[in-house]
Amino acid sequence: MLIRRIAVCLTTALAFAGLVVAPANADTEKPPAGISAEAWRTRPAFPIFTAAAGPVVCFAGHVQDHGWQAADCSDDGDWAWAGTTGEFRRLEAILIVGYNTGGKTCAEAHGQDYGWQGLRCADDAREFAIGTTGQFLRMEGFKFGHTTRWTCNEAHGQNYGRQGYGCVGPAQTRFAGTTSQSLRLEAATATILP
Repeated sequence: MLIRRIAVCLTTALAFAGLVVAPANADTEKPPAGISAEAWRTRPAFPIFTAAAGPVVCFAGHVQDHGWQAADCSDDGDWAWAGTTGEFRRLEAILIVGYNTGGKTCAEAHGQDYGWQGLRCADDAREFAIGTTGQFLRMEGFKFGHTTRWTCNEAHGQNYGRQGYGCVGPAQTRFAGTTSQSLRLEAATATILP
């Protein structure tokens, strides 16, 4: 109990100092369906943002032959990004966390053999994952949205390259990628609008 209290105090102090630390749920929850225990245990840490940063979303991709990538966030004026281009590798899963959005960030994967996985949503600073790890299955498409904000997303995939972005309003999700074409999703990008 004492160690838990010290960890919470240290996490809070580092967050106020603007240093990079994992969200509070980093090692306390079971992995989501489709994500192996090893992949969940070794997932990358995400930064924590102060309220002054405005709405932020972060992605970390799990990529064929690479495993987890470092977190990439939309706080730098660019969108959150997961995956690769020009390497012909499948994006297998995306780890997602939103900050300062005032609602829930939501996403869903469509992939090889499992089809639609089911919409997953999480409150601010609570990470969640879509897709699979350790099964060698490609994501083919994904939906992205938010309960109270406008969002935009885009896919880059096998044979079609960059697909072109689109945006949807609150409580909606937008699909990017393909279904029923057996094409791998290679990269995914998204943002949550202020």
